[in-house]
Amino acid sequence: MKKVISLTIYLLIFTSLHSQSGTANASISEMSNFKTANIAYNIDPFGAYDVDGLTKGMRYSDISGTPFLFGDWRKAILFDIGMHPIATLKVKYNSYSDQIHFLDEKETELVANKEVIKKVTLLYDSIEGFKEIILEKGFTDSKNILRPHQFVQILNEGKVQLLKQNVNTVIRKDSLFGTIKVNAFSENTFYFLKYTLNSIEKLRKLDQSDLYTLLPNKTIIEDYQKKKSKLKNEKDFISFLNFYNQQIALQP
Repeated sequence: MKKVISLTIYLLIFTSLHSQSGTANASISEMSNFKTANIAYNIDPFGAYDVDGLTKGMRYSDISGTPFLFGDWRKAILFDIGMHPIATLKVKYNSYSDQIHFLDEKETELVANKEVIKKVTLLYDSIEGFKEIILEKGFTDSKNILRPHQFVQILNEGKVQLLKQNVNTVIRKDSLFGTIKVNAFSENTFYFLKYTLNSIEKLRKLDQSDLYTLLPNKTIIEDYQKKKSKLKNEKDFISFLNFYNQQIALQP
């Protein structure tokens, strides 16, 4: 127990010192509802800041939808820049501000300082069994679309990795009856391929031809195409890259 508390205190030292309004007495179950169109708890009472730290003068309560990639609080392990685990906490990932929100031991919601965090491993149970979602920063693609301070999902293990970036933006759209314009969150997804230690390229959505062009070993690609002619979705891409990495590892 003392170890858990000390780890939490260690993280709190490096957190942004603005606790979120209205959450100090909220239970975990109440906070799990912090995903509805009418956000009950202001993440920042002074404004909603985007990934670049800019604000349009709006609060989160002024924007419909949710800024969170996953709506509910999830247990997660946080790793520092040296990839050492520093805490296990309940977290949410804000894909509008690109920030990690967490609950301290008093269930107060805080925003972690990204300068000291390299990776976040979210843990959850699914129908398929225990799973992990890995968020990591420190990647830059050749066109500098992906910046090193931004978190991305690591979708597979191995030498060649598929990276998934979720970016929430604020758009103006018609209200329910079309009488006024309202602000709303809009989720955008981008994929990148890391195919060498320092080579990262943005893919045109999940484009099979892009992927095959970037990968150097065409023999492995041909062997896989004999089993499955076309990659149709994210699951197919992950399956292929797992196969590709396994074959690379077997080569002398």
